[in-house]
Amino acid sequence: MSRIVALPFAFVSGIAFLLAASTLTAREPSSNSFSAAAAEAPIDLLEAESQGLVDVKYIPNDSRSAQIVVGNRSGRPLTLRMPPAFAGVPVLGQMGGGGGFGAGGIGGGGAQTTGGGGLNNQGMNGMGGGGGMGGMGGMGGGGAFAIPAERTRVLKVTTVCLEHGKPEPSSRMPYKLTAIESFSTDPALTLVLKALGRGELSQKVAQAAAWHLADGLGWDRLAAKKIDHAGGVPDEPYFSAGELMAARRAVAVAGQILGQNQSDSARYDQTSVSEQSVQ
Repeated sequence: MSRIVALPFAFVSGIAFLLAASTLTAREPSSNSFSAAAAEAPIDLLEAESQGLVDVKYIPNDSRSAQIVVGNRSGRPLTLRMPPAFAGVPVLGQMGGGGGFGAGGIGGGGAQTTGGGGLNNQGMNGMGGGGGMGGMGGMGGGGAFAIPAERTRVLKVTTVCLEHGKPEPSSRMPYKLTAIESFSTDPALTLVLKALGRGELSQKVAQAAAWHLADGLGWDRLAAKKIDHAGGVPDEPYFSAGELMAARRAVAVAGQILGQNQSDSARYDQTSVSEQSVQ
């Protein structure tokens, strides 16, 4: 004859509590693992893309801004870092006639290649009203961000045109995010884009400096550039005098940082402009 053993109520309650606690613990890793991922050393976004951890889409709004759509396909939370300087390249214009990259690195025909840097430029318009230099030689830049597993994030970045005279980019055109070194090996241009990414230069100041460095446009030509208005409205200068002064200063500082010799210094235009004069 079987016997039914009556267990103390406290003992049964204790077992129920332990089972509930173990169930809760089993559900916690999703949030804890995301926090742990955020504490890890960030992975460069382009490196993560090459490893197949993420999908990256570069969608230009125009030459002045773009959206970078990042999809986490790794199955785990990731902490990623934007390149401190990057290029947005039109996909249809990547391959040259000989099977290699077009003139000037990636690019070639089609719409403009654009450039930018990091994430810290969001909502920032430079310093001193006209985009003063700030700490252009600083070591910061890039900008890290966390993304949960199987989720997508949209990053907004400020950009500049790197190919003067080519058609304006738009969201209808396929583009690809790439390292700036794939387009240009000029370290001064890289410094300008990093400064834009850190918010030390306004978009207009960085644009003037980028056209001077990447396309060889002289300061007189940049000063003469106009915005055409229809309907008899007078044209207006594309750049203000203060923006051009700050751009000249940015290029000069870039040359100083890179330790150019006297012959190269002429190219970087060592015009001295103080931040106080850029208003």
